[in-house]
Amino acid sequence: MIEKEKYEARYLLSLISAIINQTDIPRSVRSLNWENIYKLCEYHKVAHIVYLATLGLEEDIARKWKDLFHERYGESLLSQERFRNAAEVVMWQLKQNKIHALLIRDGIMSTCYEPREIRALNQVRILVGEGQEAKIHSLMRSMDFQKQENHKGRGEVYYRIPKTTVIFYTDLGFCTRQLKKYFDFPVKVIHQMEGEKYLHQFTEDEFYIYLVCDLVNQYACGEIRIGDMVDYWQFYKNYRDRLNWEYVDKELATAGVLDFAQRLRKLAYIWFGEVDDELSREYDENIEIYQAIELYILTRGMEGREISMKLTELVKEVSDIRTRTRREERRRRYRGFLFPDKKYMEKIFPILEDAPFLLPLCWMWRSLMLTLLPLKKKIYRMFNPIRRKFSDTIENIRIRREEKLIARMDEAVRQVIEESNSSVRQEVHDIMDEETAEEEAAEETAEKEEEAEETEDSSSEEVYGMQDFFTNFNKRS
Repeated sequence: MIEKEKYEARYLLSLISAIINQTDIPRSVRSLNWENIYKLCEYHKVAHIVYLATLGLEEDIARKWKDLFHERYGESLLSQERFRNAAEVVMWQLKQNKIHALLIRDGIMSTCYEPREIRALNQVRILVGEGQEAKIHSLMRSMDFQKQENHKGRGEVYYRIPKTTVIFYTDLGFCTRQLKKYFDFPVKVIHQMEGEKYLHQFTEDEFYIYLVCDLVNQYACGEIRIGDMVDYWQFYKNYRDRLNWEYVDKELATAGVLDFAQRLRKLAYIWFGEVDDELSREYDENIEIYQAIELYILTRGMEGREISMKLTELVKEVSDIRTRTRREERRRRYRGFLFPDKKYMEKIFPILEDAPFLLPLCWMWRSLMLTLLPLKKKIYRMFNPIRRKFSDTIENIRIRREEKLIARMDEAVRQVIEESNSSVRQEVHDIMDEETAEEEAAEETAEKEEEAEETEDSSSEEVYGMQDFFTNFNKRS
């Protein structure tokens, strides 16, 4: 974490401290990147708390980030009512169905905040006994909750609109061997609520022990957040005068987390409390340790891991557990890859439907084919360029042949069109010649007729003239 990010993270801690302790909001002496601060708040689940601090810093924050902080605060307000209603109804149904149940953490923690809305309640988490899955599923369905897949792998998740999530656990979810052993008890042995037979709750001392162990467990898993430290500080501040510290320290020692729990408590004092001279002196003497713990929390376990492993063996134990888990997961996947189940193999080798005893032989044949697959790929890479070149040559020849064929067809069509056009033109000319000849013949006939008529007229005129001559001659005689 660079120096500027460290300063912004520490300034964020001072804002949270001012809100939960109801003191004046501190001003920053440096320019701040509120985008980084908002993202840090989102991861550490404290954006709704920081919103109250931003009310007095309006001129320093862009409107975009102020609106996002306000949105998270509004969600926190709405979650209070949803959580209380869901918790009451589900716990009542569990009691009616005679299922032993314990409401984990959130219900108690909300009473430690003032005002309560600065404790966001996102989920109802309930510890129940084993073997109750069918009953729980039936009663949750009756309340319109739908079961969802839990990607984190722990608990049965049920969801109902609007944004109501209930998770049932059969154990408290500790990773390390010692903490698992310490909390290995059924829910029915936990202190019962007053007047109830099936509903349970921790005593104040027991809840503090659980809270500290859960905090150490989250630290060891690299999942601890500022919001978790705020929870711890709020409970500690409200109940420290009422706890039996002799009993508490003895139980924490039995669980193997006493020393580290005390360091986390001192770090909470440094972050949110009033630091006295003794604590300041211890911080100065062990500044490397406390800074490593602080960085480990702020950077999500990315920094300060080496010193954390020295402070508590739980960090190393969780790291080893996760390494073994990942190794076992790889082995399981490898086995599943080499030896698939019968249904999968039947899709590849249909003969297995009639002869399932051939399954080992099919495994061997499949493994052989997979072994030869790299060689097949190598051969393919060697001969593929040649094959592609040959294919391209064949394709070019085919294209040229098609082009020549098309050219010949075009030429043939052109010739046919030309021949057909010439014959048509000849026919048209013949027709026109015939028409012209007919017209000429008609004209000649008409001319002859006219000439004939003229001849007849002239003959008649001559006869008529001779008659007139003879007539006139006779008269003169």
